[in-house]
Amino acid sequence: MMVPARSRRSRPVTIAGPQNDKQVTDRDLWAEGRKRIAEAALPLFLRYGYHATPVRVIARAAGISSGSVFNYFAGKDELLEHILEESQAAAERSIQAAQSALVESRDAADPVEGFLSVFRRYAEYLDRIHGYVLLAYQEAKSLAPKKRIPLLERERRIAEVLKAAAAPAIEAGLFARGALDLRVHSLIVIAQAWSVRHWAFARYSTAAEYLDDLEPIVVGVMCKEKVTRRKRR
Repeated sequence: MMVPARSRRSRPVTIAGPQNDKQVTDRDLWAEGRKRIAEAALPLFLRYGYHATPVRVIARAAGISSGSVFNYFAGKDELLEHILEESQAAAERSIQAAQSALVESRDAADPVEGFLSVFRRYAEYLDRIHGYVLLAYQEAKSLAPKKRIPLLERERRIAEVLKAAAAPAIEAGLFARGALDLRVHSLIVIAQAWSVRHWAFARYSTAAEYLDDLEPIVVGVMCKEKVTRRKRR
């Protein structure tokens, strides 16, 4: 019996791949594969959105098959979690390094300048990973609530580093003690604004120029001053 030509067309067969630990036994190769996939996914998530970007498109951009993606990540949500976690961890390491350097030279450093050096180090690093910062603002909400917890905890630790950097200026009576959490978190938002609202700062060609003008504002947020509020009726 003749088989219609249409029936003779080969159809793609999808075979589930082995588990991660069996598929990629070399940890360095596994880490490199995750990095390559994450780097391919970032611009796609930014351009099309996390939910509108299929795994097959990410795989094509990374130069691998769709099935191979799942040898490195359990799913697209784990990929997003990895991208946000890695970038935020790098930002935390950067600001911790700046704070450690400040502690080592604290005796010779002006307390306000010392704080600005730590804040600036953090903001400059955010400029280096501005795409990741923007993705966090756009898509962190796409993670399950429990998966957002580590990101929130890391941001709290970053705030603690800034508070520690501000301590000498507070002890010297130059920075305010009150509402310190609010002040520090406000500065984190200001630092991130260069990445998420870059269009509003078109007059600045570099992050350095932006930060030069921002420093007096940062000091103003932290400085000790009396604020008179109108009494409510």
